[in-house]
Formats: sequence, C-alpha cells, structure tokens
Amino acid sequence: MNKSNSFFLLILLVVFSLFFNCTPVSKITYMNSDTKEGWGISPIPPKHRIEIGDILMIKVISRNEESNKLFNLETNTNNANTTTTAANLYLNGFTVTQEGTIDLPNVGTVNIVSQTLEDAKKTITEIAKEYIIDPFVIVKLANFEVTVLGEVNNPGTFPVYKENLTIFDALAMAGDINDYGNLRKVKIVRSNNNKKKVYFFDLTESTILNSNFYYLSNKDLVYVQPLKFKGLKKSQSQILLSSLTTFAVLFNAIMNFTKD
Repeated sequence: MNKSNSFFLLILLVVFSLFFNCTPVSKITYMNSDTKEGWGISPIPPKHRIEIGDILMIKVISRNEESNKLFNLETNTNNANTTTTAANLYLNGFTVTQEGTIDLPNVGTVNIVSQTLEDAKKTITEIAKEYIIDPFVIVKLANFEVTVLGEVNNPGTFPVYKENLTIFDALAMAGDINDYGNLRKVKIVRSNNNKKKVYFFDLTESTILNSNFYYLSNKDLVYVQPLKFKGLKKSQSQILLSSLTTFAVLFNAIMNFTKD
C-alpha cells in the first residue's frame, strides 16, 4: 500500500469515528417528530383528589377577626416572619387521617377524602356558615411534590407551589436532562388510589403534549433512563474536539512521513 492510499484510509477512519461517536440530533431534541398529531389542544389539567396523608392549607376568613380564630390553626397570622417551609406547612396544615378526615378546630371531624380541592372548599364553607356570616374559604394542597431522578443535572425531590405543573417544568427544576439521558426512555411512577403504576413515554415525540403525563400529579416520580453506552459516551463537543485533535496529530505525522 503506497503512502497516498494510507493517507486516504486514515481520512476515512477519522470520518467514520466522528460519525459513529455522534448521537443523531433527533435523539437529543425534545418533540422533534414531524407529525402534527401532538400539536393540538393540551389535555385539561387533572383535578387532585384528596388522599390519606395529604396536608391541606385551610383558611376561613370573615369580617370578624375573632370568628376567624375558631377555624384557623395559626394563632399569630400577623407574624411577618412566617415562612413557607416543609416544617411550617406540616405544623400548620391539616393532615388527612387514615379515616379520610381532618379535624377542624371547634368543629370536629370532617370527611373530605376523595373530594377535589374545590369540593372540599364547598364542604368547609357550608360548615363555616353555621358559625360565621359570609365565610371565605381557601383550601390548597400544601405538600405537593415531585421527584426527578436518573440522568438529570440536579436530581431530587421538589416542593411545588404552583398549579398545573408539566413534565417540562419538573425537568427544568432538576436542571434538565444531561448528556447521558435517553429522551426516548423516560418513565413515571404514579400513585392512583394508593397504588403505584409505572408508565413509559418518549420526550422526542410531540404527542407528549396531549398525553396523560404532560401534567404531573402529586408524588409523581420521574426517572430518566441512561443511554445504552453511557460509560463510553461523551458530550458532542468533547467528541468533536478529541477527534479533531487526533486528526491534526496524525495528519502532521503523515505529512512528515511523506517528506522523507
């Protein structure tokens, strides 16, 4: 084999190395499918149904400050230093018991399990009307949280203080999927009536927008699986830089060799 053929073969080897070490853009881009099926109207966010163990933030407000104290656990509502922490929510919230009830101060047991937050608000409003005039009731889920694990930059459990959390919101809180994450193999572990079920979905498909997993539910666990060759894979920029450096060194060596 002459020197020119050897040089040509080396060029081919470098090109093939660059090609096989790079992940196709279609595998690392969200919602890149050509189909328009997923670009319709997003599903209606699911309404949370109160479960055993939920912690609710409940406030009953009226024009009479003394009457308000009958229902509210917080005795110092004017404290400006009150912060929203897990401990504060736990201590000042109403935990749904194993019997599916909460204990309202000066009222007693109220059964609200399986009700939506809106239904629970109506239930408590009717009770409050027996004690005060024109009560205004606020009911919110205080311990809404999601867990994001696997190939993300900042895995963990995140408290959520907003409504209609999407899968992309959760990934953003976790620092997005890293270089080793497989967008085509993401799974959710979801609780339904205290039973766990596992679901798989593909984030490269636009159909995620109208699926049942676009909006997350309380206690959802999102797990991003790794690519098959995680141990060998580098980021695209690292691969390109390494390959170009190798090519430059080899090219210089061959040029010196051909001069001899």
